[in-house]
Amino acid sequence: MKILLISNFFPPHFIGGAEIIAHRQALALQARGHEVRVLAGDNSRPQPGYPVLHETFDDMPVTRVALQPADFAPTGNNVAHPEVDDIFDALVDEWLPDVIHAHHLVGLSLGIIQRARARGIRVVLTLHDHWGFCIKSIRMTDERSLCVDSTGCSSCHASIHVGSQPLPQRMRQDYLRWQFSGVDRFISPSDYLADAYVATGFDAARMQVVANGIELDTYANVSRPAFEGRLRVLFIGYMGEHKGVPTLLRALARLPAGRLQVDFVGDGHLRIRYQDELRRLAPDLPQRFWGRLPNELIAERMAATHVFVLPSVCPENQPVTITEAMASGVPVVASRIGGIPELVADGVNGWLFEPGNDEDLARQLMTYLDQPALLDAHAEAGRTRIRDYAFNRQIDRLEQILGGQRPLPPPPAFPRIACFGVPTPSAWQHILQQVASVLPGQPQPEHQPCIVPAGWIQPHDASMLWVAGSTAGRQDEAVAMIQAYLLAGRPVLLDERCQALARRFEGQVLLARGAEGLSLSVPELLRRQG
Repeated sequence: MKILLISNFFPPHFIGGAEIIAHRQALALQARGHEVRVLAGDNSRPQPGYPVLHETFDDMPVTRVALQPADFAPTGNNVAHPEVDDIFDALVDEWLPDVIHAHHLVGLSLGIIQRARARGIRVVLTLHDHWGFCIKSIRMTDERSLCVDSTGCSSCHASIHVGSQPLPQRMRQDYLRWQFSGVDRFISPSDYLADAYVATGFDAARMQVVANGIELDTYANVSRPAFEGRLRVLFIGYMGEHKGVPTLLRALARLPAGRLQVDFVGDGHLRIRYQDELRRLAPDLPQRFWGRLPNELIAERMAATHVFVLPSVCPENQPVTITEAMASGVPVVASRIGGIPELVADGVNGWLFEPGNDEDLARQLMTYLDQPALLDAHAEAGRTRIRDYAFNRQIDRLEQILGGQRPLPPPPAFPRIACFGVPTPSAWQHILQQVASVLPGQPQPEHQPCIVPAGWIQPHDASMLWVAGSTAGRQDEAVAMIQAYLLAGRPVLLDERCQALARRFEGQVLLARGAEGLSLSVPELLRRQG
């Protein structure tokens, strides 16, 4: 089987949980005799124009596309880069893979999904977090507030900026809906994440839960130090708000400093602040901030600790760090949130606590100080529990999914409206009320159209073109766009401010009068288009 793995990052650059999993799975599939190639983003050389570097990494051909910070901007265009889609086309035409296995795609381009579909290539997409329906990926409205309404994305970011144009964030969500409709199978490592995606409208029939798995042999010989009165605590993760580090800092300050030692592994934009805060809260506590460590040294840190803590305040999927701790025979104390309870059985192989509750966390850590015999009991239970997550078992299941011959899902029936320009708020609201009133973040009726920026979709993939608002400074671009749509046999609707364009294409396009005229014209053109 020829497998093209696609990820916005890939080792050795920017190593996080998703990248570790993508790399391990690629190596395992290659070891089973499959041909594996990789297409990945590369933030180590931020050059414009998406230049490509072809190299070999771990005996796998890797095509790396240079990406810039703007490609990842949460309030910009971080989902549609036609230049990357063209690179994908060239690679596919040259190599002819049997299946695409995609991972995290934000920053790279989701356009590859429909490009693959057009070639009859199956696409399997592994979900690692909430990026498919949450613009922040962490399902939080701010550093402390969990998002409980997936239809309210516009309250976080009402607009995205495509070039210099502010467009409704709804267009980004509609673009994702269209692209995801071309995925043959979604893989979620946890029941929690699968349920979260299905609740926002993803097809349950195409969703399958397959744990990421853990290479048990890597951690089989890890042995915790004997407990001699001082509890060694370890945190591994990104130093940012969503990982809940402040909760851990406050909890540590509640405990006797003379009976603790804490290690922090990881980097992030708040690392220095956290170091200063812990020194202020617990100046006598032995503490060390290691920064980011190579993954091969994680087992070494596990071997020097008694308990691993993950105090996340955002819903985690299936944290790699927890599986590593369990495989190492290290008890886990973690937030009762997301997919974490699927791994940590409270009182069996560790403890769960209320997210953000430092008093609750401190109480659970104090239990180990008061009853150190629980460390061995929970460690053994963790190693027993994690056997079901053995990496080879999960690769067996992944291999079956990638090699499945289930036919591609039928083409999406919903219409797609390409929007050129920035619609007025009044026109936008009128059109949404008329043809697209069901908000993203919940199941949407199949007949409801997607409205996407015209630069993100080809004329043959769209149902119609809507030229919205003034085209000042973009007249030549608008003319070329209209000509392309007319050549493709697609109807064109103009805002009333496009009088010059209406005269130029008289008899070939429709000019709508006012917001109400637009809202009446759009459904009629879609009806005619079928």
